[in-house]
Amino acid sequence: MHIHATTSRSKRAPYTMNFVNEETIAVYGLINSTVFKDFPSLKVVVSHGGGAIPYQIGRFQSGSMRKPDGERFLDVLKKITFDTVLYSEGALRLLVEVMGSDNLVFGAECPGVGSAVNPTTGSTFDDIIPYIEGMDVLNAHQKRDILENNARRIYKLPEAPPAA
Repeated sequence: MHIHATTSRSKRAPYTMNFVNEETIAVYGLINSTVFKDFPSLKVVVSHGGGAIPYQIGRFQSGSMRKPDGERFLDVLKKITFDTVLYSEGALRLLVEVMGSDNLVFGAECPGVGSAVNPTTGSTFDDIIPYIEGMDVLNAHQKRDILENNARRIYKLPEAPPAA
């Protein structure tokens, strides 16, 4: 299953803000439901780094500690995979820190919002491969997992042929 919000005509929650809001609500709803108990082999990919979930993880984790079943928010969250469609190195670093390399798949939007040129780098905002490849907290295998292997595993795609 792939969760990706759509546009909004609301002035209160315009286009990009709507993605953050709706994907956050979707993830929160999934985690606080019985979906993963009812469908234990379900694979879920959520766009845009999961909305605000990774950035508010302490708040959600704290709230889960009050639940009578004792199920931790973060434990259920690790059943979800997020794409890397974020446009800053700092946001990607936090996403990697919270989710780990096993729960991330590379994503980009081109054409899309990310195709605007970042004046700091001179590249488009969705040119995030250099950010991933430059992360010293990831080894070469973890970087390859994010950029390729995790998507192959989730979508049951064959391995890439060896380079010529």
